[in-house]
Amino acid sequence: MLEKIDMKEYKPRSHRFAEALGPEALGAFGALSAEILKDGAIKGKDKALIALACAVAVNCRYCVGAHKRHASKAGASPQEILEAAAVGALVRLGSGFTYASYLLDDGEDESEGPLPKGGD
Repeated sequence: MLEKIDMKEYKPRSHRFAEALGPEALGAFGALSAEILKDGAIKGKDKALIALACAVAVNCRYCVGAHKRHASKAGASPQEILEAAAVGALVRLGSGFTYASYLLDDGEDESEGPLPKGGD
């Protein structure tokens, strides 16, 4: 039987890890995030949507949820949130195709180096 999780008490692994490092580490990450995501040349809402797209692109489930909430609080509409996520998904798809294209090479292009061997 599955155990019910109290979401108010749930902390993602990344937060538990930062807490294990000490309160200074978690505080520093929070301060850095706040500084980077505040209004500047790019408005906070747009930064929140960029962060959401990046979270989708790097496949971070917790980050997607956190950045979705942040974007919504910053005034992003549900449609803007979906479109930002679609951009991130497109980037991930494109990078996958680009990486897969190296399979077409004979491995002799020294400018980018060979693909790693299996198990490396």
